[in-house]
Amino acid sequence: MKHRNEPKSRKLRTLLIAMSLMLMIPYSAAFAEGDAAGKAAEDQKPNVAAGVTVIRANGDVVTPLGAGEWDYLGKRTTSSSENPSNYVHSGGGDFKYKVASGPSGGAWYQLREYDPDNADDIITDPYGYSFFYLYPGDTLIYRGISGAVDGTNKKAEFYVYETFSGSATVQYWD
Repeated sequence: MKHRNEPKSRKLRTLLIAMSLMLMIPYSAAFAEGDAAGKAAEDQKPNVAAGVTVIRANGDVVTPLGAGEWDYLGKRTTSSSENPSNYVHSGGGDFKYKVASGPSGGAWYQLREYDPDNADDIITDPYGYSFFYLYPGDTLIYRGISGAVDGTNKKAEFYVYETFSGSATVQYWD
């Protein structure tokens, strides 16, 4: 009897090892891609750090800090180049955008502050990450981004940069 069960246990052990390896590869590849996207931003202008919250399409509603309410700034298309004309003005503080439409499988998005005379500022989280993988319906909230306010108008000019060759639409609030 011992002799008959031995091949079954060996097959089961081999199957479990193979399944474990299959699960490890997609996770390690996903994290490696995220690191590459985050590292690409390091080669550009110094970042403005902010507290960042990602709210998935099925997540809870988040309200701004303080007694204020969110002011809707409009809907714009994303940009795959620096120095776009589709930015919105912000007074700093808290800022959010929602992916209204885009690839159903998700895409990498990055918030930037437009500067006409030099490289655009890249808004990061406290850990230095600037790219976030978002799906249509997802919302990204930035807390404490007054450091991005500049220029004679004392406003930040924000736009969303995307890394795919299509386009997406985002809604902005300040």
